[in-house]
Amino acid sequence: MRRVVITGLGTISPHGIGTPAFWNALLEAKSSTAALTLFDPSAFDSRVAGQVPAFKTTDYVPKSYRKATKIMARDIELAVIAADLAVRDAKLLTKAVASTVTNLDELKQTGWHAPNPARVGCNIGAGLICADLNELAAALVQAKNPDNTFSLAKWGKSDDPGKTSGMESLTPLWLLKYLPNMLACHVSILHDTQGPSNTITCGQASAGLALAEAARTIQRGNADLALVGGCESKLNPMALMRWCKLNRLSTHCNDIPATACKPYDVHADGTVLAEGGAVLVIEEYEHAKARNATIYAEVVGIGSSANAAQSVIDPDPAGEAPAVAIQKALKDANLTPNDIHLIVPPGYGIATWDKSDAAALHAVFNTNIPPIAPVRAGIGDCGAGAQALDLAAAALALQSQTLPPTANTTQPLADLPITTHKTSTSLMHALILATALGGQNSAIVLKRVH
Repeated sequence: MRRVVITGLGTISPHGIGTPAFWNALLEAKSSTAALTLFDPSAFDSRVAGQVPAFKTTDYVPKSYRKATKIMARDIELAVIAADLAVRDAKLLTKAVASTVTNLDELKQTGWHAPNPARVGCNIGAGLICADLNELAAALVQAKNPDNTFSLAKWGKSDDPGKTSGMESLTPLWLLKYLPNMLACHVSILHDTQGPSNTITCGQASAGLALAEAARTIQRGNADLALVGGCESKLNPMALMRWCKLNRLSTHCNDIPATACKPYDVHADGTVLAEGGAVLVIEEYEHAKARNATIYAEVVGIGSSANAAQSVIDPDPAGEAPAVAIQKALKDANLTPNDIHLIVPPGYGIATWDKSDAAALHAVFNTNIPPIAPVRAGIGDCGAGAQALDLAAAALALQSQTLPPTANTTQPLADLPITTHKTSTSLMHALILATALGGQNSAIVLKRVH
């Protein structure tokens, strides 16, 4: 079995753009949730969000590709930026990177590597991208009847030769902004990844499932490297309305937004919508070793499951399905629960889901649960990007041999050992668990590589 390691990290989150900003914020137990400003949330019960700081996508693509940024929804932009950061962190001279370099030979002498495009895959998790409501509303105005009702006929063809129809008011490439597979599409075009590619749309478990598929591809010998992860922006009126009606969001911290997300805390009253994610470079171990790549961690265990008999609104109180995913990952890694030294769990801050996670952990680890570091405490939930950030955090913890503290959680439920201080310690294996609100579960075990 070919070994798979992580050799590049690219993160974009409310903590900032780039891995240093992300990791430093975690080590400081910083909360970056704040008042929502991307649109007016005054009509909603929850007005808190985890927003990515301002960015220009054109700073992260070659000049020849800048026109394409006009047909990128925000989710796509996040993935493109994260991928650029990841390949540069891995010192890969992909097509996009090489086009910005004047002296390739000089870079190669300093350890940069030009991979064979046919041996590079791309598996990225994505959500269902929300259409730009202002853009769509302007088009709908062109398709209304005199009584302001919608006319499907006028949407397709205007009855006034001097006016455009609703559909004609949109750019011909409009749909390409909102297809979930466009994240992997743009990333693979930019970096010329010609190996196996796929898009996973399984909510908060997407990134782990994407990594799992790509890792198996490498293990089978069908690729040497892959760009994996997930990104999503849930900061739009439709998502906010939906999650408010499902009673998933914190509504008591609008005046103190930094404290809104309290994973596994007895006082938690809901989660916070966010945006962000990460792209990781995973690579066959001997391939990475031959080019003297920096290795953050090794992927040694993969497990998944689904809450088939449960409601999509409420989880199984016993946490049976997440426990199955964990057990599968441990078996795949040939480890016992006692071999795990760190858990990065979902940590929504939604009482029913947090209790389900706690039940799953107790079912697997009994009373010997290792330290738990929920990354989302200071970020919120960014859907398909959530587990990607969790994976990046776990890899950094293993590499630095450091437990990051947790923001906001002061009274843990169910005797969970939530990390409270930055701690230097011996870490060999980390478990990253994702429980998607749609019922999918993903568990990944990472190992420190000496």
